[in-house]
Amino acid sequence: MCRKPDRQVATKEDAVVQPLESKKSKAIAPSHSAHERNTKYDLLLFLLPALAWKLTPVLPVYIIGITRIISTRLFMSLHYIFVDKDNYNNKLSQKQLKREGEDYLVGTVLHMYAQIVLQVIFPGMFFTDDELIGTCAVQTFWSHVFFVEPLYYAVHRWLHIPEVMKAMHGFHHLSINTLPSTSLVQNFHEHFLYIATFGPAFLVPFFYGGQQHWKVIGAYLVLFDAVNAWGHTNVRIRNPIFTSKYSPLKYLFYTPEFHLGHHAYFQANYGLFMPIWDYLFGTAREYKKVEPELAPANQQDFVFIGHNGGLGHLLTCPEWCVYNLYEPYRFLMPVEMEVILMNIVGIIARALMKFYYCPRYLINNKFVGRIICIARTPWDYATPKNYAAMNEDILELMRVQHKTCGTQNFGLGNWNKMKQLNDGGAVIADLVKKDEYLKNKNIRVWTGDTLTTASVFYQIMDFPDMKELFFVGANGKIGNAVCQLLLKHRPNLKIRVLSRYQSMKHPNISYTENLSEMLNYEVVLVGKILPGRKYDQALKDSATPGKTRLILDYSVPFIPLHFRKHKQIRHIQIGLLESTNKRFLQGPFDVCMSHEQNHIYPCHACCILNTVIGRKTDETGEIVLDDVERYWDIAESYGLRNRDISKLL
Repeated sequence: MCRKPDRQVATKEDAVVQPLESKKSKAIAPSHSAHERNTKYDLLLFLLPALAWKLTPVLPVYIIGITRIISTRLFMSLHYIFVDKDNYNNKLSQKQLKREGEDYLVGTVLHMYAQIVLQVIFPGMFFTDDELIGTCAVQTFWSHVFFVEPLYYAVHRWLHIPEVMKAMHGFHHLSINTLPSTSLVQNFHEHFLYIATFGPAFLVPFFYGGQQHWKVIGAYLVLFDAVNAWGHTNVRIRNPIFTSKYSPLKYLFYTPEFHLGHHAYFQANYGLFMPIWDYLFGTAREYKKVEPELAPANQQDFVFIGHNGGLGHLLTCPEWCVYNLYEPYRFLMPVEMEVILMNIVGIIARALMKFYYCPRYLINNKFVGRIICIARTPWDYATPKNYAAMNEDILELMRVQHKTCGTQNFGLGNWNKMKQLNDGGAVIADLVKKDEYLKNKNIRVWTGDTLTTASVFYQIMDFPDMKELFFVGANGKIGNAVCQLLLKHRPNLKIRVLSRYQSMKHPNISYTENLSEMLNYEVVLVGKILPGRKYDQALKDSATPGKTRLILDYSVPFIPLHFRKHKQIRHIQIGLLESTNKRFLQGPFDVCMSHEQNHIYPCHACCILNTVIGRKTDETGEIVLDDVERYWDIAESYGLRNRDISKLL
């Protein structure tokens, strides 16, 4: 149930990944359970203790609970920023992040209910005079040392009895590679066992001395959470004051590696914060976490230039909450309000920092990539007067990254290559050639749109019997290229385009301004974000179900649509590649993008492939159709695949 953490070494030249032969990967059984907790009522459960306000003061309950939540989140953020951010070998699975994200605050909320009960039964245990706080704190400390520590050691060993382990504690040990907040992730029933185990820290002073204070209890719980989280970090402490057999601290206070040894060896290092009990009973075992073999800190061969996509995008940043890395974008307020709010956030952000750095990742065991975002929000991309300043932001990012890391390869993400902003990157490429610093630095500017075109085109080609298609967003350069390729390979295909502007002249392409016509087609292809209300308005008057079965959407970000009246319609994201070769892309190349783990947008992937094959020219402006098939072959050779949706019709 628990095994030693995997270690990946990825810096040797002979480890470069070669293109894969086309074959199916062998499935590996997941190491995580199918546990899934219903989180629908979590906020309600957090607020329910307030109903006890007539029985006992509830303010102390919420002060302690909220402080614990904030301190836990702060600890997680600091650990990510200073320890885990650029360690691309330490990538946690989406399953683990989802499981822990659902459970890490359960214990805190349960303790709030326990506090309500104890305040009603033993009010003197919480509301002693403030003058006695110091005395209560000292007594609580010694109660922890002499009661909680040995009791926890005994309970923890009992939890590792196979039958008990399977019933309860195994849930915690599902996390092989840990986060600080893994310390709080326990089986639901196990939380009650820990309430009894840790309770003596404040029960003993109350029953023995007749005094205790809620502020001391709160401080104890916050400090307990922090020290417990410390044992689940990836910090290496090798100072002799903690490791020498002659140092008292070796036995009186643990290091993260001591507890990580428990997760690695399973039947060792049972102690809470004081290893002395393991040394007394012969269960102590030395464990040293191997230093990750990483590329030099200043190596950065490729930068994908991103931007903010709204409030929902901001909340997927790991600095806010590492558990949100793969969460979909959510609109938490009306779009207009969100755009205004994020504009204010963007103005503040630009006053504090130039760019936002995502974690770096490893490409083909040789190159290092990173997503770096300019501090621009949707408001800026809808405001033409800001375009010159935004293009200058992109140039400044290139200058800074070349000066600090020697980076020469740059990809433009999503809105950073809008036609209105810089003509699909062509303006940026021209500005680079004229820039006093960049012009002689062999800077390459890529949009990656060639592979996006290939992904969408081959996704549609997976439907061999398709005779007609309704296309929303065909007038963009990707849409134009997809239409040309489809008509080249399927001369009889009829394409109906939603647009008042007729950008393509072809006998098989017709135009309409009526979105409701989509119901006449089985498949609708979407390459442009339309508000859900526009679909609702277009379809609300339809009396018949219509023919539409699939809406295939390659717009970014993907925002799911739900058709209550036309339930036969499925909204499917395409233009998204799965990376099946785990040695080709390692680390968090896939975070904060509102899609599943080990998936990547084709434009991002194309820029990565350009880095690997050593492309020396820009990839901007219009798409070169002759390159589409070639890039698709390269992508497949490195294990990049479209999802199979051919059987959905």
